[in-house]
Amino acid sequence: MLGVPVLGDDDLLPRQYDSGVQHAFVGLGSTSDTRPRQRLYESARAAGFAFATAVHPAATVSPSATLGHGVTVMAGAVVNANARLGDNAIVNTAAVVEHDCVVGDHAHVATGARLAGGVEVGAGAHVGLGASVLQGVRIGSGAVVGAGAVVLGDVVAGTVVAGVPARLLRATR
Repeated sequence: MLGVPVLGDDDLLPRQYDSGVQHAFVGLGSTSDTRPRQRLYESARAAGFAFATAVHPAATVSPSATLGHGVTVMAGAVVNANARLGDNAIVNTAAVVEHDCVVGDHAHVATGARLAGGVEVGAGAHVGLGASVLQGVRIGSGAVVGAGAVVLGDVVAGTVVAGVPARLLRATR
């Protein structure tokens, strides 16, 4: 696939580890459901793999930012001072994670999304394409912020919000 040999499916993980492969990287993104990516991460972790973190050379990551295991930071993304990215989190192309933000494990900040200072994004949450989140807002675990939304207040875990300003649409699952 794209010039990279595909050896098989997840069932090969233990055999690969036993043959000396010790590092893994989850190359699966997400549209709004981050659970498939989380499942892959947890399967590889259970097989004993350590995780590589990938930061594109055209990304900007502050020296005071903290990146968990298996994080992906794409081209043009900015992760500013004292921001913390959890394990297996994605900061996609041209997204901004401002100072003192916390992005939980398996969360996805999509292309062009903007998190103002002090935003908290819960585990497994998805902040959609071009969304903007006001400073100090909390996005609950498993929540989905729709593309282009402007989030002015906290988002309850397990819900979907969208619009300008963002409003509750439904539960996620």
